[in-house]
Amino acid sequence: MTEWESDFTGSFSSYLSPGCRICRQGASLVLFVTGICERDCFYCPLSEGRRDRDVVFANEREAKSDLDIIEEANAIGALGTGITGGEPLLKRDFVIRSIRSLKREFGQDHNIHLYTGARPGPSSLRSLAEAGLDEIRFHPPASDWSDPRWLKKALEDARSQGLLAGVEIPAIGPAPGIIEAVRKADAFLNLNELEFSETNQEALKNLGFRSKDYGCGAVGSESVATEHFKVEGLKVHYCSSGFKDAVQLRERLKRRAERTARPFDLSTDDGTLIFGVILPVDRAGAGGIGSVVERLVALEVPEEMYLLFEGRIEIAGWILEDIVPDLEEMECQLALEERYPIEGGPVVERIPL
Repeated sequence: MTEWESDFTGSFSSYLSPGCRICRQGASLVLFVTGICERDCFYCPLSEGRRDRDVVFANEREAKSDLDIIEEANAIGALGTGITGGEPLLKRDFVIRSIRSLKREFGQDHNIHLYTGARPGPSSLRSLAEAGLDEIRFHPPASDWSDPRWLKKALEDARSQGLLAGVEIPAIGPAPGIIEAVRKADAFLNLNELEFSETNQEALKNLGFRSKDYGCGAVGSESVATEHFKVEGLKVHYCSSGFKDAVQLRERLKRRAERTARPFDLSTDDGTLIFGVILPVDRAGAGGIGSVVERLVALEVPEEMYLLFEGRIEIAGWILEDIVPDLEEMECQLALEERYPIEGGPVVERIPL
């Protein structure tokens, strides 16, 4: 058995590609280029907001332009990008343009990997490599897992173009044909924990899969993955749903919070931001907001410590706690908010003062 490393979240590896190493740091931009896909995999976890919709997202932010993608990459200090979907190669020209744009902006060391369920030929692989793609991960349909005759050649074709090549599938059962193709092509295999979502849970339950008592992983998926580590010489990595939530997402949010926090935001270890909120009872009344601002000026609150934002005032939480008595007669709602560092991101907690 190959030596492998594990951690408390259930992620373990005998091999980690450069793209995976960057992802573990929360330093990978997730570029979702389309929700359109010609396949209908029963385990597909895409949300209703993305599934079968031709939309582009840079992490959790919908991207309307190349500039939006670059801005989001800058916001997290991205060291690399993972291109996914849907089926990204249905928008191959957009993918190639995005790869070139990212490499131009961040340099050749910005690692870019692509997930695809398609079978790109040598010319398509050459175009992707010439644009700057570093790594490609094939996703064969489950019907091919026992005998994917095309996969070994696809992996070898990708390697001949200078691409690091691998396969990425959910850990749902034996995949002897996948293992054989990966070993013969000297490629790598990434296994993901089978994950329950709003859009796939009915199909998974109908097929006999059960969700864990905690998290969204499927019972038995990790056991399936560990069997692959018994294969001599196989380069394999397993990523649990818990690792994605507890490590990858949190680290990415922390990177974003560090880079986008305003002078009065307090960053937490979970990658959220805490700040104070002053909400005049009459939100529509400009006079209400103006009166509060006048009071803040009179209290000598530094201008950089508060901001008018969508009909309310956001302010340093520690300052707001100190001036609560000075605002009592103004009939304002006062609170501390903890929020994800994303524009329009959800509120984690709101504590009235």
